[in-house]
Amino acid sequence: MNLSVVYGFDDAQRANRFLNDVNVNPELDLAKAKLFDRDKVRIEYKIESGTYDYTLSKLDDLARYYGGTEVE
Repeated sequence: MNLSVVYGFDDAQRANRFLNDVNVNPELDLAKAKLFDRDKVRIEYKIESGTYDYTLSKLDDLARYYGGTEVE
């Protein structure tokens, strides 16, 4: 199953820092992050059905660290 989530940030600098952390984090290696609208980051990733996946929780924690919130 494919999942997509968008995080919004106060400014482009924080969005870029979050984007870079997602892309270099080995625990999030299946997540693909892209910047759009200067201050938003879209994350897409796949999960296997029937298993519990911690990816969204890790992304939420990392976004909160940079002051971001889920917007979509």
